[in-house]
Amino acid sequence: MTPKQFLQNAPKSPLASGYLFLGNELFYRDRCRRALLQAALGEGAQSGHEGLTEFDLAEQPLHKLIDDARTFSLFADKRLIIGSNAEAALPRNLATVSPDAEALGRYFEKPTPGVVVLFESTRYDWSDRDDKARLERMTKFFSAVPETVKFERFSAAEALAAAQALAKRLNLAIEPDALSELVEMLGNDVARLSNDLEKIALYAEGGRAVTRADIELLVPEARQRGMFEFSDALVRKDRQRALEILDTLALSGEHWPMQLSLLAGLFRQALAAKEQSVRSVQDAMRVFNQQNIRIWPARAKQIVDIARQYSRKELERAVSAMFEADRDLRRERPDDRVIMEQLVVNLTA
Repeated sequence: MTPKQFLQNAPKSPLASGYLFLGNELFYRDRCRRALLQAALGEGAQSGHEGLTEFDLAEQPLHKLIDDARTFSLFADKRLIIGSNAEAALPRNLATVSPDAEALGRYFEKPTPGVVVLFESTRYDWSDRDDKARLERMTKFFSAVPETVKFERFSAAEALAAAQALAKRLNLAIEPDALSELVEMLGNDVARLSNDLEKIALYAEGGRAVTRADIELLVPEARQRGMFEFSDALVRKDRQRALEILDTLALSGEHWPMQLSLLAGLFRQALAAKEQSVRSVQDAMRVFNQQNIRIWPARAKQIVDIARQYSRKELERAVSAMFEADRDLRRERPDDRVIMEQLVVNLTA
């Protein structure tokens, strides 16, 4: 089940006896948790409600939660029992029969009336290959739980669409390119986008247009938007400007491996655009959309500019240089500044 399906069904349909929430995406997870709390215990229910019991399965055994679920309450006719850190309940070897898994199966064969059990695992990311394997192990272990909701990270296109909807709901007059940049700066984290857009809306009270200066003032990541300026300087092969920005970013404590990964992605897309003979922003958006890669106009313009400025061989050398820089940054005790300066020299030659 997707989070959207859960939110649509929870207020209208009878609740299942148990739910398994898997994934570390925060925006929908918090909304689904609140919706389940309201649906299970009534409108206005909050933490501390007499019908709510919470277990940390990293500290308490699973069988204790199951015993509590079987126990009728004298004070609440409806109960919600939440088991957080559900991954801690898994045995080391799933090949052997787990007493806890058997107890879980027996409970959900005949669950206690009026009791809803929620198991939550917020540690793992569905987009990470190793984490996905762990999440699949959890799905198998908790297979007796009637409903599973997967909380997967937003794609770039989904995050941008969500940001546009949030901005519209908040009556924010914000430039599309500025909003696109904010989405990218926050790594498609819609929970952060929601919080920051609400903060911006309060600051821009009165319906005035939101500027990039407003965003830089209120969003910490935007204050370090020099990475975008750094990319633009490289596109123009402006070595002096690129080194000046590099100096500023180094003083602010920039995490280079992550930023280099974003930069490499930009140049790889420019190489793909070059191979497809892309010549305009519209061409770039069409070509990448056909490949199910959603990009917004500001990103498409950067890609087109890079493809125009660099020959195919130069782009191939640039991607190779970034791979080598990324490898060197991950070695023991690297000199990040020297590595990045050498990369600037290579890209602006």
